[in-house]
Parts: sequence; C-alpha cells; structure tokens
Amino acid sequence: RVRASKPRPGDLVFFDENLNGKLRPMDHVGIYSGNGYIIHASAYFGEVVETKMKHIDGYWGARRF
Repeated sequence: RVRASKPRPGDLVFFDENLNGKLRPMDHVGIYSGNGYIIHASAYFGEVVETKMKHIDGYWGARRF
C-alpha cells in the first residue's frame, strides 16, 4: 500500500468515481505520473489523458508493484 500523500511515478491509483462504496468500489484506475498528475483512460475525452489527480472523485488508494 501507498500513503495518499506519498505516491511515486508508476504507482497505480484507484478511484470509486461512482461513490457507491460496495465491496469492490474501485471503478477507475490510473498510473501516477508525478507532481499530482495521473495518466488514465478518460470516458469524457474518449482517449488516454494526463489529469490532476485532485480532479477525479473518489480516491480509494494506491499500490506500488
């Protein structure tokens, strides 16, 4: 596990954008790219984008592999 305040580039970050809180709440994943940004597939833009992590709802946690 990775503390929310300590992600490193390459960490996977998980979100519950639907905020449903079920047993498997993660419905979105991205790769932390550094400086508060993640790379992820955006349904809104229809492509892979780099976005400020704070603009994605429902941060759930991160993992380092």
